[in-house]
Amino acid sequence: MEKYIYQNGGEFEVKQEAQYIEDRWQVSDNWLLSLGLRNEQFSNYNADGIVYVSQRHQLAPRLGASWDVKGDSSLKVFANAGRYHLALPNNVARRGAAGSLYTHEYFAFQSIDPNSGVPIGLTALGDAPYSPNNEYGNAPDPRMVAAEGLKSHFQDEFVLGFEQQLGGFNYGTRFVYRDLKSAIDDICDGRAAEAWGLANGLSEDQSYHLGQSLQGCRLFNPGEDNTFNLDDGSGTLIRVPLTADALGFDKLKRRYYALDFFVERPFDGTWYAKIDYTWSKNYGNSEGQLLSDFGQADVAMTMTWDHPELMLHGSGYLPNDRTHFLKAFGFYQISPEWRVAATVKAATGRPKNCYGYLVDGSAYYDENMAYGAYYHFCNGQASPRGTAGRLPDTATIDLGLAYAPNVLDNRLVFSLDVFNIFDQQVAQSVEERWESGGYGTRYAHSGRVINYSSPRSVRLAVRYDF
Repeated sequence: MEKYIYQNGGEFEVKQEAQYIEDRWQVSDNWLLSLGLRNEQFSNYNADGIVYVSQRHQLAPRLGASWDVKGDSSLKVFANAGRYHLALPNNVARRGAAGSLYTHEYFAFQSIDPNSGVPIGLTALGDAPYSPNNEYGNAPDPRMVAAEGLKSHFQDEFVLGFEQQLGGFNYGTRFVYRDLKSAIDDICDGRAAEAWGLANGLSEDQSYHLGQSLQGCRLFNPGEDNTFNLDDGSGTLIRVPLTADALGFDKLKRRYYALDFFVERPFDGTWYAKIDYTWSKNYGNSEGQLLSDFGQADVAMTMTWDHPELMLHGSGYLPNDRTHFLKAFGFYQISPEWRVAATVKAATGRPKNCYGYLVDGSAYYDENMAYGAYYHFCNGQASPRGTAGRLPDTATIDLGLAYAPNVLDNRLVFSLDVFNIFDQQVAQSVEERWESGGYGTRYAHSGRVINYSSPRSVRLAVRYDF
């Protein structure tokens, strides 16, 4: 049994436990089966030590099979299938389950002190303080933070491949398929809850408050039916079941396909080399727990699923899509004490987007400035995800030198590694918003590089193996 406790300043806590059982069954001289089952539990606590999300009995089966075709280990065919879960990160406790203080105060003033710049003759305007999203520092009811029976983030993976020895070389290929089956994010759209209240005999005031309660952003499973506990304005929680159609979102989708090929020259006491090439496709409407298009750091609480209009034309190539990836690695043993190595990596640039203001006749048409130019529209036209070209391809070369003196059985190693030796700094992300300040107004920083690949660096290391 494993048990982990993560804490952030002693305030928030995530507890994770897992049990795992595995067996390797030699069915025959040529067949080996690997059978496994993992059971995982996660519990997330708010700052008051109260559980707001608990996920139990998350069963993750694992199955593998290997066939030694000729019985001499020269040709192996294998297949694997498994399910893999991710725990809900503890930043959700800080962002969604804690008592955030978010208030504004407004004043009129008579003049400004010319020396200090401080306003003179302040007069308060309206009731103060005012919170645009009703966050006054009070933690929400833990039952409201997440939908009932929230499923964790998990994906299924399937692998099929072979490896063969031929003429002193090893070569092989494998096919990988990964399918994201469930995700956790937040929804900040109260229209479906308000409509449910009106359709189920609640007053306009109660229905309005149900909508405001959901609009305060609640955790849910995107693209699925969800049941929320929402405040009707009196402090009473009402159970509100909402279908995926009512919420207005498409089915969650993230699929990864890859074909990998490799050729390896085993080490013969003098040199070793391996070349690996991968063709892949990463496609869907959700990257997962992140939103790296904009570098949004709110893990599992991105704006991806805040309201349906953000998902219009939202399916396409995801940020981690790299169609081609090549890696070559090798080393040469100059003597028992000296070794040199080199690594070459090359990859297709990631897909780009062109974001702008929403141009749609929905209820958010007049309110979309709250989310700014973060919709899949560009200069008044639909701009599906990943269709604005690609960033430049990347290619780097790393070199290494290692010295293992002829003492202590060569277990003491001094190494020098130079990464990205030609200092190739290529754009890894750019400002993808096309407009700002109004429809059709080109954003001055559109296309600006946000970050580059890592520059040349050097690492000196001393290692002793014992």
